[in-house]
Amino acid sequence: MNHSFLGKYQIYTKDLTYFPLDWSTIFSNNNKLIVEIGFGGGEFLIGLAKKHPEYNFIGIETSLTSCYKIQKKIHVNNLSNIRIILEDARFAIREFFFDDSIYKIIVNFPCPWPKKKHSKKRLFSEDFIDTLSGVLETNGEVFLTTDVKLYAEEVRENFLNNGCFEVTPLKTDFEIPIKTRYEAKWEAQGRSEFFLISRKKCKKPIRRLLEGENTLSHKKIKTVNLSKLKSLQNFKYKQEEKVFFISDIYSNCNSPETNYLLKVFSDDAGFSQSFLVDVSKRHDGWIIKLDDIAKAYRTPAVKEAINKIAEELESNG
Repeated sequence: MNHSFLGKYQIYTKDLTYFPLDWSTIFSNNNKLIVEIGFGGGEFLIGLAKKHPEYNFIGIETSLTSCYKIQKKIHVNNLSNIRIILEDARFAIREFFFDDSIYKIIVNFPCPWPKKKHSKKRLFSEDFIDTLSGVLETNGEVFLTTDVKLYAEEVRENFLNNGCFEVTPLKTDFEIPIKTRYEAKWEAQGRSEFFLISRKKCKKPIRRLLEGENTLSHKKIKTVNLSKLKSLQNFKYKQEEKVFFISDIYSNCNSPETNYLLKVFSDDAGFSQSFLVDVSKRHDGWIIKLDDIAKAYRTPAVKEAINKIAEELESNG
C-alpha cells in the first residue's frame, strides 16, 4: 500500500523552532483560518474543505489513528487547504496561533467529562476561553455542538463569565451542513442536540511558553561527577511554574562511563512532557543536551532541566 501521503499534511510542531506558526507560509496564501478541535474520523473537516476552498482548515487531534486516517482522505480528495496537528488543543491553540488570527473554531461532540474528578480535562476551562479571546479575530466565532444539555449550559456560562464574548442562547433547531458519524448515531438514537455560538468582542492577554525563537543550546562542562550523576535518579526540582523530575538513568553498555541518558518528566503550569537528556563525554569535556529523539518542546521547564542537570553534574557536592 502506498503511504506517500503520510507527513504531507501533518505539521510536526516539535521539529519547529519559531512560534506561533506562520500559517500564510505553510499554506502559501493569506486565506482565513478555520480550526476544528477533535476531528475524529475527519468527515466534517474534509467536507468543509471541499465545500470552501477559499478557507484554510487546520484540524487538531490527540489520536494518532485519526491523524493517519484523515491524511489518507485528504490525499484521496486532493485537498491542499487542510493541515493537521497531533497535540492537545489547549496547548496548540495557545502556542501555534498569533493573536487575532483565527476566523472560526469548531468543536463537534467533545467528551463532556461529566465526573467531578475529571473536570480539569474539560476543554472550555477559564484559561482556554481566555486563550480563545486572544487568538480569534474580532467577531471570530466558536461553534460548539453537543448532545449533553448540562455541558452546553456550562460552556455557555463559562463564555459569558469571561466577558469577552457575545453568546447565543442554546439552539436545538439547527442544521449542520456536514454530519459526523457521531451526529448520525445520536440522531438514530433520538437524542437531542444543542448548538452554541460564542462571538469574540474583546480579548485578554495570552502568556505563551514558546513565543519567538525556540531553540535550546547544549551545555558544555569540563568534568562530570559520576557518583553525583548516578544519584540523580528521583531528583525533583521546582521553581515557580517550572517543574521537572528525573525518573531513570541509563548507561550505554558499550561505553558505560562516557555516555548516559536521563529520563525526565517536566511540567510547565500544567503542560507535561517526557524526554531524554543525553550526557556524553567528548574529547574536550562533557555535553549535556536533549537527546536527538527527544522531540520535546523547548519550554521553560525543559530549558531549566538542561541547565540544572549540568550544574548538578559539575558540582563536587
